[in-house]
Amino acid sequence: MNTEEVKIWKMYLRAHAALMREMDGGLQRAHGISLTWIDVLVQLSLAEGQRLTHTRLSERMLVSGGGGITRLVDRMAKVGLVTRRASRKDRRVSYVVLTDEGKKKLDEVTPTQFSQVHDQFIRHLGAEEMPVIRDFLARLLGEDVS
Repeated sequence: MNTEEVKIWKMYLRAHAALMREMDGGLQRAHGISLTWIDVLVQLSLAEGQRLTHTRLSERMLVSGGGGITRLVDRMAKVGLVTRRASRKDRRVSYVVLTDEGKKKLDEVTPTQFSQVHDQFIRHLGAEEMPVIRDFLARLLGEDVS
């Protein structure tokens, strides 16, 4: 990689880290909840039956928890945002399930999170840049944008 390519890569890494720190800090200050916890709540809210196995939850998460999913779920269950339920079909399988309290917390934090995404990211994009960024990110992810 040439010097310019390395600079761009480093800028991307710094920008991502800065955005995640800023969003996490803002959510902690406003709602007392981390971006990682919100990611768990979002993933469960989008899942069929608002439940996922620990493995599937871990695979779907967008934000790194910095530790094991079991410990993360333990902490969230302790404050009532999620619960565990055993599978009726296979006793070896348990699900992480979104609770009513977890739904309420997600509803509470969503406006703040959307505001942060706008203020820290979207407002910096010009209208002509949005399709370019979307197409670039889709290529990175191997997704079709049509």
